[in-house]
Amino acid sequence: MVIDDNEFDCYITARLVSNTNLASEVLEFNSGEVALQYLVENQNDLTMLPELIFLDIYMPLMDGFDFINMFRLLPDEVTNHCEICIVSTTVDDFHIHKAKIDESIRLFTSKPITVEFLESLSTN
Repeated sequence: MVIDDNEFDCYITARLVSNTNLASEVLEFNSGEVALQYLVENQNDLTMLPELIFLDIYMPLMDGFDFINMFRLLPDEVTNHCEICIVSTTVDDFHIHKAKIDESIRLFTSKPITVEFLESLSTN
């Protein structure tokens, strides 16, 4: 799953994930609200849920950290199934530190995402 309000960044990340065969299907969402709604609607069917969520920090209405706070309220089966990877252009030390100490976040990487980064995910 890719959640990014920038349609171009969302598209590029989704294509790279597909091209590196990291996932057989990539879900694309341009808002955290819609992505969260998808997770809620499919929470009883783990086969419909992503194993990895690429999440942008800076988005209108619901930013990445707001999404994570709402994500934590989902059942353990969902939160244990889906890992979050922050993908952001931020240079704000506070946001970077916050992302790195948050146990809900598996990884943090800067945009643009790279093939090498994605390949490292498949080996870990």
